[in-house]
Amino acid sequence: MEKFSQFEILDISNRRYATKAFDAERKVSEDDLRTILEVGRLSPSSFGYEPWKFLVIRNFELRREIYDIAPGARNTLNGNAELIIILYKKNVNYTSEHVVHIVEDVLGFEYDPESPVTQAFKGFQEGMLELESEDDVNEWARRQTFIPLANMMNAAASLDLDCVAIEGFIHSALIEILEENNIIDTNEYEPSVMLGVGYRNEEITPKKRRNFNEVVEFVD
Repeated sequence: MEKFSQFEILDISNRRYATKAFDAERKVSEDDLRTILEVGRLSPSSFGYEPWKFLVIRNFELRREIYDIAPGARNTLNGNAELIIILYKKNVNYTSEHVVHIVEDVLGFEYDPESPVTQAFKGFQEGMLELESEDDVNEWARRQTFIPLANMMNAAASLDLDCVAIEGFIHSALIEILEENNIIDTNEYEPSVMLGVGYRNEEITPKKRRNFNEVVEFVD
């Protein structure tokens, strides 16, 4: 595969823009959307256990319900932009059904709680990270959802699409909406962050960031 130039890589980062206003008429193609979601699916995760799930919200009534409790998503929900909710998987530990599923059904190995890999994961969570409670484990999983989020945002930019990461929603209210509509089991998943994807209806303004030398320190 041909190597991307430094210019091409930086151009994608400069092209990526947190869109505040989407074009209500233009719709993302199914191929482009699936490419973005596939990039999210292929994202790396701790031990490869993929503690996430992506919901693409297209149901009109559901979008209207979410509109009321998610001020940060209203520009996304006003038209044809796609709304993706990234869920985090709850209670991912070395004996969880999710880990067993990944080991057996995805990786193709027989699950053994005493195997070196499983015990390494146990030691990683309990020893190195000191995840002492269910809340600690869930926060560890929730933080990982920002990996596919960032990857999908860059994928959107590379496809000349626009996007916005959204944390501006009432968490408890979104859980209630998704649960009442039988979309999630709150014993299994909870929402972490949203992503709006579409075509901007505004000009991209030049990025303003701190100086490279302020952000980066080489420790020799």
